Amino acid sequence: MAGGAGAAEASPSSLLRCPPRGPRIRERPWWFPVEELRDPLVFHLEAWLVEPLFGPDRATIPKLEWMSQALLLVDVVDSDGLAEITVFGRPRVRNRVKSLLLDLASSHRERRFRGEKMKRLEEFLKSHVSGP
Repeated sequence: MAGGAGAAEASPSSLLRCPPRGPRIRERPWWFPVEELRDPLVFHLEAWLVEPLFGPDRATIPKLEWMSQALLLVDVVDSDGLAEITVFGRPRVRNRVKSLLLDLASSHRERRFRGEKMKRLEEFLKSHVSGP
């Protein structure tokens, strides 16, 4: 009977479905010491900043890690609209990476604010333009 149940579970329709997404598993890079995984620095940013900071599909994270000699984990917390950034490394490196990311986030926020301000100004001018 157990064989029948196993055969029912391995039907073609169940094999085509995607498995549920589990936690992200990563290997430690060869250049990163194990001791520095003990005490990470965790901070939060707005979720919309993840793509401008880390690129589509977080493609720039490996380059940032290599250049800073720190490991980064970026997880978007959907319920609050926040992204959790975890930085592993020596204390000085963790603080430098956090400072760098916060500075970049600030410039992206400012750029977004300026863009929204310009749109409102354009709409205001279009609505208050007098006829010919």
